[in-house]
Amino acid sequence: MAEELERSVLVGRLTRPISGLMATTYRWVDERLGVTDLVHQLLYEAVPRRGAWAYSLGSATLILIVLQIVTGMFLLWTYVPSTTEAWLSLNFIEHHDEFAAIVRGMHLWGAYILFVVIGLHMVRTFVSGSYKKPRELNWIVGVVLFLLVLGLGITGAMLPWDQAAYWTATVVTHVVDYFPIFGTQLQEILRGGPQMGPATLTRFFAIHIWLLPALLVPLIGLHLILLRRHGEHGSWVNYEGVEEETEAERAERMARAEAPYPALPSDPGYAVPMDLDDFFPSQVFKDALVSFGLVLLIFIMAIVIGAPIERAANPAALNYVPTPEWFFLPLDQLLVQFPQAWMIPVGVFILPGIGTTLLILVPFLDRTPGRQPWRRPEVMVPALFVLLFLIFEAMLAVNRLFNL
Repeated sequence: MAEELERSVLVGRLTRPISGLMATTYRWVDERLGVTDLVHQLLYEAVPRRGAWAYSLGSATLILIVLQIVTGMFLLWTYVPSTTEAWLSLNFIEHHDEFAAIVRGMHLWGAYILFVVIGLHMVRTFVSGSYKKPRELNWIVGVVLFLLVLGLGITGAMLPWDQAAYWTATVVTHVVDYFPIFGTQLQEILRGGPQMGPATLTRFFAIHIWLLPALLVPLIGLHLILLRRHGEHGSWVNYEGVEEETEAERAERMARAEAPYPALPSDPGYAVPMDLDDFFPSQVFKDALVSFGLVLLIFIMAIVIGAPIERAANPAALNYVPTPEWFFLPLDQLLVQFPQAWMIPVGVFILPGIGTTLLILVPFLDRTPGRQPWRRPEVMVPALFVLLFLIFEAMLAVNRLFNL
């Protein structure tokens, strides 16, 4: 009865501004599609109460990806994926189209902020042990999404076809040749032939605009479906006191759990957070505030700094030293540290491949029962060393590139 009353109140809120024919139309559609029930389910599902600000990183990641799609669509109106016109089209934007210049700046800075946010989101998930049973598959999907975003970042950096883009594409496709067994074939596929040429830009454009988004979008959908199925695990602070609970207290907590909890199959103590809250309004407010702040920051950066463009690509400028995007600095440093032909596969493919595989397998390697980071030294200590190693490699790369 209370649920029916709540539903009728929600219907009233949604239809209050609408009158007459519009209200009738809405009710007709609602009876057939269940719009009100869907909105109610989305807004009032249970989420962990504690540590709620950290959960906004996930929704912020989604908003920033949508921002990338929207700004990218606007850029397609002007950008020409041709070695003779790509640079000209973007140079025209920078000097003659203020709106498009801001959009391009938002696309660039949106990508940079996205890397930071998605990285923090993964760190938060890792530290909280949110990948544990039954959320292993969602962690794996998240890692694949992170790799796809990295792919979008490097392919997008090649599209301006200025000096930085051309020589980045040259280095990337050259390194691909060292991929074990079929590196030469993969290099020719990316270049569109044995040498860099017009087909190279066209293929990276197709990868950036069509192939990677075609993989990204359905995986985002799967990520959200899995999240809704098992619920947000939340921070470890939501499970403080689990070990001291009596069986009766645990049974009571399980009994009063709201959908999508309890998350089964899992350790009964961690199937339901200690305190729950409705997604609306508190979590929606936090998500909206964080996302709005990030979009505002991106907008300001787009106006103040913009998206710089170098001179048009010049294959004859052999003394040009390309500077990799900041999120690839550790990998660039590994390439420098493994310069010999037989060592390049080790530094660029084998070591990163091992690291990625271990990252994917984290839910199956972490057999510790708790969620608190200090109770999981088997995974936290190695992860800390890897993080420090990546930071150290990035610092070495910055020192080398900028002579600091």
